[in-house]
Amino acid sequence: MMSAAGRSLVRATLFALSLIAVVAPTGLMARDVTVITGATVMDATGGPPLTNAVVVIEGGRIKAVGRKGNVKLPMGARVIDATGKYILPGFIDMHVHYREWQGELFLANGVTTIKDLGNPIEWISELSRMQTGGRLHAPRIFYVGNNLDAPPPEGDHHIAVASAREAERAVRLLLNYGASAVKVRHKITPELLREITRAAHAKRVPVSGHLGQTDAREAALAGIDGLEHCSGIARAAAQTPDQVQMDAKGLGVFLEDLRGFTLMSRDKESALIKVLVEKKVKLIPTLSIRRRAMIEDAGRMVAEDDKYARQHALAYVPDSVRKEWSEATLDKKIRATFTQGEMQTMRDGYRRLEVFVREFRRAGGVVLAGSDTLNAVAGLTLHRELESLVAAGLTPMEALLAATKDAARFLQRDDLGTIETGKTADLIIVSANPLDDIRNVSKIEKVFQSGREIEINFQHDYALPPARPKLVRPLLLERLLEKER
Repeated sequence: MMSAAGRSLVRATLFALSLIAVVAPTGLMARDVTVITGATVMDATGGPPLTNAVVVIEGGRIKAVGRKGNVKLPMGARVIDATGKYILPGFIDMHVHYREWQGELFLANGVTTIKDLGNPIEWISELSRMQTGGRLHAPRIFYVGNNLDAPPPEGDHHIAVASAREAERAVRLLLNYGASAVKVRHKITPELLREITRAAHAKRVPVSGHLGQTDAREAALAGIDGLEHCSGIARAAAQTPDQVQMDAKGLGVFLEDLRGFTLMSRDKESALIKVLVEKKVKLIPTLSIRRRAMIEDAGRMVAEDDKYARQHALAYVPDSVRKEWSEATLDKKIRATFTQGEMQTMRDGYRRLEVFVREFRRAGGVVLAGSDTLNAVAGLTLHRELESLVAAGLTPMEALLAATKDAARFLQRDDLGTIETGKTADLIIVSANPLDDIRNVSKIEKVFQSGREIEINFQHDYALPPARPKLVRPLLLERLLEKER
């Protein structure tokens, strides 16, 4: 039989355990809370930067943000002293052609969300689900899936639609696979585009396009929401539209694309800007890839890319890609292919494009930052797009909005893009002020995605998702469309 002393000891032990049971959950939650103090917050809401600020992160969300002294600090939270540093929303790259090895590169450069502009829907939707489920260390992936075009399709993932009925079915199938936008291509006609936008808008989904046959004014009147690469603008604003060549191939695309902008009329440009702003069409200019090829010295960019190519931890990136980073083969091919006169024509066209983007923004138009990730390091490409937007005449704050708040609005995600109470805690900490020099966005010290500080060093054993498949026709979407005929 237990003694009185023994019974007292048992009761005391049980009481202590009961206290632990009550207190432990609070303690565990506190360890899930992060507080960042002392930094200047650029919240991307349009207001001025908030100095000596406090940001409280809890459960993947921003719990509080305010000036130090006005925000109560939770007991037991992890505290990060960011005095002298700057907090920005995680970046959103609005024009990406995602590949399975890009995840760490985007995150390390502060890109926490992307919009993929063209991949087989069954593959990119699976990668998006893997990322959402925590099985892929990568940015959040929004996607359009297969691009839609008039027959015959040209790109390996493009799908041809020849009638209003096929357009509606193709849009429905893409949305069934989780597409957050629809993209159309070069041969799409105004009539087909009108049917595609009608079907997409009925489901509250935007449509963007890499245009050719349809010009930007026709596309705006047909309901398009975004112009990738500022396509369709030269033809809509040219004094002689027929001189704008739309069928160039290979490297000739660079020449004819930029030559088109030299043919624009100032009066027609102004009229077009008015239509685009009235119709709330967004521009995704993808300036940086063209600027890099046109500027006299891209040595800094090549050196930056080469530094990545030499990192042993990035050995999982294909050899051909790392060779491109080190040798800048595309830039060299462009300079070797075109005459000095043609290079000057492209530079002249690029300057006209810069003017158009600047005037469009000044007129109240919305510009979105998309990098195209064609021939350089994913993530760095977005930093260079922001730099290119500023070089074109946008303010540093306008450039930041193009990769944060305005991008999130196009994606119809009001939980992303700004630093406000209740928003998803996608944040980056940089060591210098990007409003002083937009290139300071590259001085990244920490990255948070959904409230979790993520690893921004590269891992040689990075878990790659399934590789992009080699596509053979009929594609999945073509088979599904055939079944419904």
